[in-house]
Amino acid sequence: VFRKEAIDRTPLPEFHQIEGIIMEEGADLPMLVTTLRTFYAKMGYPEVRVRPAYFPYTEPSLEVEVRWRGKWLELGGAGIFRPEVTEPLGCMAPVCAWGMGLERLAMLVLGLDDIRQLYISDLAWLRDQPML
Repeated sequence: VFRKEAIDRTPLPEFHQIEGIIMEEGADLPMLVTTLRTFYAKMGYPEVRVRPAYFPYTEPSLEVEVRWRGKWLELGGAGIFRPEVTEPLGCMAPVCAWGMGLERLAMLVLGLDDIRQLYISDLAWLRDQPML
């Protein structure tokens, strides 16, 4: 994914994302929030908060944050796809969706304070990293 954004310690202009969807009658925002809390808790992040956000394809939309090192860190976005997105595909049931940036997850797993460290060219540091 590419977005026009200033680079600092957490966002990058290019990033990789995983996505999840739930498509079923009765899918709603409480179901989505419960799913997100369970999803992140199973990854080892029991403190999750969601905040209202704007994404063009979902309404309502949420930013998802986890508590990490005493601070909140945004890991992704979520929401319910707008009908004009799903109905042309023949989907009349509500569709909950979420996405998570893999670089931010790698940042947590590797204990990095700055996402730009994922792209450094220090071979000694790279050799010491368990995932690399």
